[in-house]
Amino acid sequence: MNHKRYVDTAACALLALILFVPDAGAQEPPDEHAPVQLGPIGFRPRLTFTDVGIDSNVFNESVDPKDDFTLTASPTLEATLRARRLRLTYTSAGEFVYYRTYSSERSTNRSFLLRADLDFARLRLFGSLGAQQTRARMNTEVDARASRKPWSYSAGGAVKLFSRTTLGATIRRDRNSFDPAEQFRGVNLATVFNNDLDVIEGSAGVELTPLTFLAVVVSSERSRFELSPLRDSNTLRIAPTITFSPMGLITGTASLGYRRFDGKDPSLPDYSGLVASGSLSVLLANRFKVDATFTRDVRYSFEEQQPYYLVTGGRGTVTTQLAGGFDVRVTGGRESLAYRNLGVTAPTGVDRFIVYGAGIGYRVGLRARLGVDVEHSQRASDRTADRRFEKNRVFGSLSWGASR
Repeated sequence: MNHKRYVDTAACALLALILFVPDAGAQEPPDEHAPVQLGPIGFRPRLTFTDVGIDSNVFNESVDPKDDFTLTASPTLEATLRARRLRLTYTSAGEFVYYRTYSSERSTNRSFLLRADLDFARLRLFGSLGAQQTRARMNTEVDARASRKPWSYSAGGAVKLFSRTTLGATIRRDRNSFDPAEQFRGVNLATVFNNDLDVIEGSAGVELTPLTFLAVVVSSERSRFELSPLRDSNTLRIAPTITFSPMGLITGTASLGYRRFDGKDPSLPDYSGLVASGSLSVLLANRFKVDATFTRDVRYSFEEQQPYYLVTGGRGTVTTQLAGGFDVRVTGGRESLAYRNLGVTAPTGVDRFIVYGAGIGYRVGLRARLGVDVEHSQRASDRTADRRFEKNRVFGSLSWGASR
Protein backbone atom coordinates (compact mmCIF):
# COMPACT_ATOMS: atom_id res chain seq x y z
CA MET A 1 0.00 0.00 0.00
CA ASN A 2 1.54 3.34 -1.00
CA HIS A 3 1.92 6.39 1.25
CA LYS A 4 -1.09 8.24 -0.21
CA ARG A 5 -3.51 5.31 0.05
CA TYR A 6 -2.37 4.55 3.59
CA VAL A 7 -3.23 8.11 4.69
CA ASP A 8 -6.68 7.94 3.06
CA THR A 9 -7.56 4.52 4.49
CA ALA A 10 -6.38 5.23 8.03
CA ALA A 11 -8.14 8.62 8.11
CA CYS A 12 -11.46 7.11 7.02
CA ALA A 13 -11.19 4.33 9.61
CA LEU A 14 -10.47 6.71 12.48
CA LEU A 15 -13.21 9.15 11.46
CA ALA A 16 -15.71 6.29 11.30
CA LEU A 17 -14.69 5.11 14.78
CA ILE A 18 -15.06 8.62 16.20
CA LEU A 19 -18.41 9.42 14.61
CA PHE A 20 -20.14 6.08 15.14
CA VAL A 21 -18.77 4.92 18.48
CA PRO A 22 -21.54 3.47 20.73
CA ASP A 23 -22.94 5.67 23.53
CA ALA A 24 -21.38 8.80 22.00
CA GLY A 25 -24.76 10.48 21.82
CA ALA A 26 -25.45 10.67 25.55
CA GLN A 27 -25.56 14.32 26.56
CA GLU A 28 -23.43 16.08 29.14
CA PRO A 29 -24.38 19.26 31.02
CA PRO A 30 -24.30 22.41 28.84
CA ASP A 31 -21.01 24.20 28.24
CA GLU A 32 -21.07 26.88 30.91
CA HIS A 33 -18.35 28.91 29.14
CA ALA A 34 -20.36 29.39 25.92
CA PRO A 35 -22.14 32.80 25.83
CA VAL A 36 -25.10 31.33 23.92
CA GLN A 37 -26.49 27.92 24.83
CA LEU A 38 -29.31 26.19 22.93
CA GLY A 39 -29.92 22.78 24.43
CA PRO A 40 -26.72 20.70 24.17
CA ILE A 41 -25.05 23.10 21.70
CA GLY A 42 -22.96 26.08 22.78
CA PHE A 43 -22.29 29.00 20.40
CA ARG A 44 -19.38 31.44 20.41
CA PRO A 45 -19.88 34.30 17.94
CA ARG A 46 -17.14 36.80 17.11
CA LEU A 47 -16.92 39.84 14.83
CA THR A 48 -13.81 41.84 13.99
CA PHE A 49 -13.13 44.84 11.78
CA THR A 50 -9.45 45.15 10.87
CA ASP A 51 -7.25 47.19 8.50
CA VAL A 52 -9.77 50.07 8.57
CA GLY A 53 -7.69 52.89 7.11
CA ILE A 54 -5.16 53.89 4.46
CA ASP A 55 -2.71 51.56 2.71
CA SER A 56 -0.01 53.65 0.98
CA ASN A 57 1.08 50.86 -1.39
CA VAL A 58 -1.85 48.60 -2.28
CA PHE A 59 0.06 46.44 -4.79
CA ASN A 60 3.47 46.45 -3.03
CA GLU A 61 5.08 48.17 -6.03
CA SER A 62 8.68 49.35 -6.20
CA VAL A 63 7.78 52.47 -8.25
CA ASP A 64 4.64 54.61 -8.47
CA PRO A 65 2.82 53.05 -5.45
CA LYS A 66 -0.98 53.37 -5.27
CA ASP A 67 -2.82 54.27 -2.05
CA ASP A 68 -6.40 53.44 -1.11
CA PHE A 69 -8.87 53.21 1.74
CA THR A 70 -9.51 49.63 2.87
CA LEU A 71 -11.32 47.64 5.54
CA THR A 72 -11.82 43.97 6.39
CA ALA A 73 -14.83 42.52 8.24
CA SER A 74 -14.49 39.01 9.69
CA PRO A 75 -17.47 37.26 11.33
CA THR A 76 -16.82 33.89 12.99
CA LEU A 77 -19.16 31.39 14.64
CA GLU A 78 -18.10 28.33 16.63
CA ALA A 79 -20.68 25.72 17.62
CA THR A 80 -19.84 22.94 20.09
CA LEU A 81 -21.82 19.81 20.93
CA ARG A 82 -20.74 17.83 23.99
CA ALA A 83 -21.78 14.23 24.59
CA ARG A 84 -20.66 11.52 27.03
CA ARG A 85 -17.35 10.86 25.30
CA LEU A 86 -17.68 12.92 22.16
CA ARG A 87 -17.11 16.59 21.47
CA LEU A 88 -18.02 18.00 18.04
CA THR A 89 -16.86 21.49 17.08
CA TYR A 90 -17.84 23.34 13.91
CA THR A 91 -16.25 26.69 13.08
CA SER A 92 -17.41 28.85 10.18
CA ALA A 93 -15.58 32.06 9.26
CA GLY A 94 -15.96 34.76 6.64
CA GLU A 95 -13.75 37.64 5.53
CA PHE A 96 -15.00 40.55 3.49
CA VAL A 97 -12.17 42.70 2.11
CA TYR A 98 -13.04 46.13 0.71
CA TYR A 99 -10.95 48.65 -1.26
CA ARG A 100 -12.62 51.90 -2.25
CA THR A 101 -10.77 52.57 -5.54
CA TYR A 102 -9.10 49.33 -6.60
CA SER A 103 -11.98 46.89 -6.88
CA SER A 104 -9.63 44.12 -8.11
CA GLU A 105 -8.39 43.81 -4.51
CA ARG A 106 -11.86 43.23 -3.05
CA SER A 107 -12.73 39.70 -2.04
CA THR A 108 -15.06 37.50 -0.05
CA ASN A 109 -13.21 34.67 1.67
CA ARG A 110 -14.84 31.72 3.45
CA SER A 111 -13.63 28.80 5.54
CA PHE A 112 -14.95 26.04 7.76
CA LEU A 113 -13.47 23.50 10.17
CA LEU A 114 -15.20 20.43 11.60
CA ARG A 115 -13.45 18.57 14.41
CA ALA A 116 -14.48 15.53 16.46
CA ASP A 117 -12.75 14.55 19.71
CA LEU A 118 -13.40 11.27 21.50
CA ASP A 119 -12.17 10.73 25.07
CA PHE A 120 -11.83 7.24 26.57
CA ALA A 121 -9.73 8.50 29.51
CA ARG A 122 -6.40 6.86 28.64
CA LEU A 123 -7.17 6.79 24.91
CA ARG A 124 -8.09 9.93 22.96
CA LEU A 125 -8.99 10.07 19.27
CA PHE A 126 -9.68 12.97 16.94
CA GLY A 127 -10.61 13.72 13.34
CA SER A 128 -10.91 17.02 11.48
CA LEU A 129 -11.89 18.36 8.07
CA GLY A 130 -11.32 21.92 6.90
CA ALA A 131 -11.59 23.89 3.66
CA GLN A 132 -11.25 27.45 2.39
CA GLN A 133 -12.27 29.50 -0.61
CA THR A 134 -10.07 32.56 -0.52
CA ARG A 135 -8.28 35.34 -2.42
CA ALA A 136 -6.13 36.38 0.52
CA ARG A 137 -2.42 36.80 -0.10
CA MET A 138 -0.71 33.47 0.50
CA ASN A 139 2.44 34.84 2.19
CA THR A 140 4.96 37.70 2.04
CA GLU A 141 6.46 36.35 -1.21
CA VAL A 142 3.32 36.17 -3.40
CA ASP A 143 1.64 39.59 -3.44
CA ALA A 144 -1.26 38.56 -5.68
CA ARG A 145 -4.77 38.16 -4.30
CA ALA A 146 -5.27 34.95 -6.24
CA SER A 147 -8.25 32.60 -5.97
CA ARG A 148 -7.49 29.23 -4.41
CA LYS A 149 -9.33 26.46 -2.55
CA PRO A 150 -7.05 24.71 -0.06
CA TRP A 151 -8.45 21.91 2.08
CA SER A 152 -7.15 19.53 4.70
CA TYR A 153 -8.20 16.53 6.75
CA SER A 154 -6.49 14.72 9.59
CA ALA A 155 -7.08 11.99 12.13
CA GLY A 156 -5.13 10.57 15.01
CA GLY A 157 -4.98 9.68 18.64
CA ALA A 158 -2.95 9.48 21.80
CA VAL A 159 -2.69 6.83 24.49
CA LYS A 160 -1.56 7.53 28.04
CA LEU A 161 0.84 4.77 29.04
CA PHE A 162 1.66 5.97 32.55
CA SER A 163 0.60 8.88 34.71
CA ARG A 164 2.77 11.38 32.77
CA THR A 165 3.78 9.61 29.52
CA THR A 166 1.83 9.67 26.24
CA LEU A 167 2.29 8.12 22.78
CA GLY A 168 0.53 9.66 19.80
CA ALA A 169 0.04 9.25 16.06
CA THR A 170 -1.48 11.53 13.40
CA ILE A 171 -2.12 11.31 9.68
CA ARG A 172 -2.92 14.34 7.55
CA ARG A 173 -3.54 15.31 3.97
CA ASP A 174 -3.35 18.92 2.70
CA ARG A 175 -4.24 20.02 -0.81
CA ASN A 176 -3.37 23.40 -2.29
CA SER A 177 -5.48 24.23 -5.36
CA PHE A 178 -5.25 27.51 -7.29
CA ASP A 179 -7.68 28.58 -9.99
CA PRO A 180 -6.14 27.58 -13.38
CA ALA A 181 -6.30 31.17 -14.64
CA GLU A 182 -4.40 32.80 -11.75
CA GLN A 183 -0.97 34.24 -12.54
CA PHE A 184 1.68 36.19 -10.66
CA ARG A 185 4.54 37.98 -12.43
CA GLY A 186 3.94 35.88 -15.54
CA VAL A 187 3.90 32.54 -13.70
CA ASN A 188 0.81 30.32 -13.58
CA LEU A 189 0.20 29.71 -9.86
CA ALA A 190 -1.67 26.43 -10.36
CA THR A 191 1.34 25.02 -12.20
CA VAL A 192 3.85 25.80 -9.44
CA PHE A 193 1.71 25.41 -6.30
CA ASN A 194 -1.06 22.84 -6.82
CA ASN A 195 0.03 19.84 -4.78
CA ASP A 196 -0.92 17.15 -2.28
CA LEU A 197 0.96 16.88 1.00
CA ASP A 198 0.62 13.59 2.92
CA VAL A 199 1.96 13.42 6.47
CA ILE A 200 2.37 10.47 8.86
CA GLU A 201 3.46 11.54 12.34
CA GLY A 202 4.35 9.81 15.59
CA SER A 203 5.17 11.31 18.98
CA ALA A 204 6.28 10.42 22.49
CA GLY A 205 5.70 12.93 25.25
CA VAL A 206 6.01 13.50 28.97
CA GLU A 207 4.22 15.90 31.30
CA LEU A 208 7.03 17.94 32.88
CA THR A 209 4.64 19.92 35.10
CA PRO A 210 0.83 20.21 35.26
CA LEU A 211 1.18 23.15 32.82
CA THR A 212 4.04 21.97 30.57
CA PHE A 213 4.23 19.07 28.11
CA LEU A 214 7.34 18.02 26.16
CA ALA A 215 7.10 15.71 23.13
CA VAL A 216 9.47 14.43 20.45
CA VAL A 217 7.60 14.42 17.13
CA VAL A 218 8.85 12.43 14.12
CA SER A 219 7.08 12.79 10.78
CA SER A 220 7.33 11.54 7.22
CA GLU A 221 6.06 13.99 4.58
CA ARG A 222 5.38 13.46 0.90
CA SER A 223 4.73 16.41 -1.50
CA ARG A 224 3.51 15.68 -5.03
CA PHE A 225 2.87 18.27 -7.76
CA GLU A 226 0.57 17.13 -10.54
CA LEU A 227 1.64 19.87 -12.99
CA SER A 228 5.28 20.26 -11.87
CA PRO A 229 6.67 16.82 -10.89
CA LEU A 230 10.16 18.33 -10.82
CA ARG A 231 9.12 19.85 -7.44
CA ASP A 232 8.18 16.49 -5.84
CA SER A 233 9.91 15.87 -2.53
CA ASN A 234 10.07 13.65 0.55
CA THR A 235 10.80 14.93 4.05
CA LEU A 236 11.91 13.45 7.36
CA ARG A 237 11.28 15.79 10.29
CA ILE A 238 12.35 15.35 13.94
CA ALA A 239 11.01 18.12 16.17
CA PRO A 240 11.15 18.23 19.98
CA THR A 241 8.10 20.33 20.89
CA ILE A 242 7.08 22.00 24.14
CA THR A 243 3.48 23.00 24.86
CA PHE A 244 2.37 25.37 27.63
CA SER A 245 -1.14 25.19 29.06
CA PRO A 246 -3.52 28.17 28.55
CA MET A 247 -3.87 28.24 32.36
CA GLY A 248 -0.27 29.38 32.93
CA LEU A 249 1.65 32.64 32.62
CA ILE A 250 3.32 31.20 29.49
CA THR A 251 1.01 29.80 26.80
CA GLY A 252 1.52 28.39 23.32
CA THR A 253 3.76 25.92 21.53
CA ALA A 254 7.37 25.96 20.34
CA SER A 255 9.48 23.41 18.45
CA LEU A 256 13.11 23.25 17.40
CA GLY A 257 14.36 20.34 15.34
CA TYR A 258 15.82 18.86 12.17
CA ARG A 259 14.45 18.48 8.63
CA ARG A 260 15.82 16.42 5.76
CA PHE A 261 14.23 17.65 2.53
CA ASP A 262 14.96 15.33 -0.42
CA GLY A 263 14.05 16.38 -3.96
CA LYS A 264 13.02 13.41 -6.10
CA ASP A 265 14.41 15.07 -9.22
CA PRO A 266 18.21 15.40 -9.16
CA SER A 267 17.94 19.08 -10.17
CA LEU A 268 15.89 19.96 -7.05
CA PRO A 269 18.49 20.73 -4.37
CA ASP A 270 18.23 18.94 -1.02
CA TYR A 271 18.21 20.62 2.38
CA SER A 272 19.24 19.18 5.73
CA GLY A 273 19.34 21.31 8.80
CA LEU A 274 17.66 23.28 11.55
CA VAL A 275 13.94 24.07 11.45
CA ALA A 276 11.78 25.78 14.05
CA SER A 277 8.30 27.15 14.65
CA GLY A 278 6.42 28.61 17.55
CA SER A 279 3.73 30.90 18.89
CA LEU A 280 4.11 31.98 22.52
CA SER A 281 2.52 34.47 24.91
CA VAL A 282 4.03 35.57 28.22
CA LEU A 283 2.22 37.56 30.92
CA LEU A 284 4.49 39.67 33.13
CA ALA A 285 3.46 41.39 36.37
CA ASN A 286 -0.21 41.27 35.26
CA ARG A 287 0.41 44.38 33.12
CA PHE A 288 2.75 43.40 30.31
CA LYS A 289 2.00 40.79 27.67
CA VAL A 290 4.60 39.60 25.16
CA ASP A 291 3.38 37.73 22.05
CA ALA A 292 5.96 36.14 19.74
CA THR A 293 5.89 33.97 16.64
CA PHE A 294 8.89 32.53 14.82
CA THR A 295 9.64 30.13 11.98
CA ARG A 296 12.50 28.54 10.06
CA ASP A 297 11.58 26.08 7.35
CA VAL A 298 11.59 25.20 3.65
CA ARG A 299 8.80 26.74 1.55
CA TYR A 300 8.04 26.38 -2.13
CA SER A 301 8.42 29.51 -4.27
CA PHE A 302 6.50 30.75 -7.31
CA GLU A 303 9.87 31.17 -9.09
CA GLU A 304 10.30 28.37 -11.64
CA GLN A 305 14.11 28.44 -11.58
CA GLN A 306 14.27 28.99 -7.81
CA PRO A 307 11.72 26.41 -6.68
CA TYR A 308 12.05 26.91 -2.93
CA TYR A 309 13.55 29.12 -0.26
CA LEU A 310 14.52 28.79 3.39
CA VAL A 311 12.44 31.23 5.42
CA THR A 312 13.80 32.47 8.76
CA GLY A 313 11.94 35.06 10.76
CA GLY A 314 9.85 36.14 13.68
CA ARG A 315 7.53 38.80 14.98
CA GLY A 316 6.93 40.13 18.48
CA THR A 317 4.38 42.40 20.15
CA VAL A 318 4.59 43.95 23.61
CA THR A 319 1.31 45.20 25.11
CA THR A 320 1.08 47.29 28.27
CA GLN A 321 -2.19 47.65 30.17
CA LEU A 322 -2.91 51.21 31.30
CA ALA A 323 -5.56 52.61 33.61
CA GLY A 324 -9.14 53.07 32.46
CA GLY A 325 -9.21 50.17 30.00
CA PHE A 326 -6.48 51.55 27.69
CA ASP A 327 -3.47 49.65 26.40
CA VAL A 328 -0.40 50.53 24.33
CA ARG A 329 1.54 48.14 22.12
CA VAL A 330 4.62 48.08 19.94
CA THR A 331 5.39 45.43 17.34
CA GLY A 332 8.26 44.47 15.10
CA GLY A 333 9.30 41.63 12.85
CA ARG A 334 11.86 40.46 10.32
CA GLU A 335 11.84 37.66 7.74
CA SER A 336 14.51 36.49 5.29
CA LEU A 337 13.91 34.29 2.24
CA ALA A 338 17.08 32.49 1.09
CA TYR A 339 16.40 31.06 -2.40
CA ARG A 340 17.85 27.91 -3.97
CA ASN A 341 18.35 27.58 -7.72
CA LEU A 342 17.77 24.35 -9.60
CA GLY A 343 20.93 22.28 -9.39
CA VAL A 344 22.54 24.56 -6.77
CA THR A 345 22.76 23.70 -3.06
CA ALA A 346 24.00 27.07 -1.76
CA PRO A 347 21.68 30.11 -1.41
CA THR A 348 21.53 32.13 -4.64
CA GLY A 349 19.74 35.24 -3.42
CA VAL A 350 17.95 36.64 -0.40
CA ASP A 351 14.82 38.75 0.06
CA ARG A 352 14.23 40.48 3.41
CA PHE A 353 10.96 41.72 4.84
CA ILE A 354 10.81 44.12 7.83
CA VAL A 355 7.79 45.48 9.68
CA TYR A 356 7.41 47.65 12.79
CA GLY A 357 4.69 49.75 14.32
CA ALA A 358 2.79 50.90 17.40
CA GLY A 359 -0.79 51.33 18.50
CA ILE A 360 -3.21 52.19 21.26
CA GLY A 361 -6.37 50.34 22.26
CA TYR A 362 -9.39 50.71 24.50
CA ARG A 363 -11.31 47.79 25.96
CA VAL A 364 -15.07 48.10 26.34
CA GLY A 365 -16.30 45.55 28.85
CA LEU A 366 -14.99 41.98 28.62
CA ARG A 367 -15.63 41.23 24.95
CA ALA A 368 -14.92 44.35 22.88
CA ARG A 369 -11.73 46.23 21.97
CA LEU A 370 -11.16 49.29 19.79
CA GLY A 371 -7.65 50.00 18.49
CA VAL A 372 -5.68 52.36 16.23
CA ASP A 373 -2.26 51.38 14.82
CA VAL A 374 0.50 52.84 12.65
CA GLU A 375 2.73 50.41 10.73
CA HIS A 376 5.68 50.62 8.34
CA SER A 377 6.85 47.67 6.24
CA GLN A 378 9.46 47.19 3.54
CA ARG A 379 10.99 44.46 1.43
CA ALA A 380 14.57 44.45 0.15
CA SER A 381 15.99 42.05 -2.43
CA ASP A 382 19.47 41.36 -3.72
CA ARG A 383 17.97 39.27 -6.55
CA THR A 384 15.95 41.89 -8.44
CA ALA A 385 15.19 45.58 -7.89
CA ASP A 386 11.51 45.37 -8.84
CA ARG A 387 10.80 43.15 -5.81
CA ARG A 388 11.64 46.00 -3.41
CA PHE A 389 8.93 48.17 -1.88
CA GLU A 390 7.95 50.29 1.12
CA LYS A 391 4.51 50.99 2.55
CA ASN A 392 2.84 52.77 5.47
CA ARG A 393 -0.51 51.94 6.98
CA VAL A 394 -2.70 53.80 9.43
CA PHE A 395 -5.60 51.61 10.42
CA GLY A 396 -8.20 50.95 13.08
CA SER A 397 -9.65 47.72 14.40
CA LEU A 398 -12.71 46.70 16.37
CA SER A 399 -13.26 43.22 17.83
CA TRP A 400 -16.25 41.82 19.65
CA GLY A 401 -17.01 38.31 20.71
CA ALA A 402 -16.35 35.35 22.90
CA SER A 403 -13.00 33.73 23.48
CA ARG A 404 -12.07 30.60 25.37
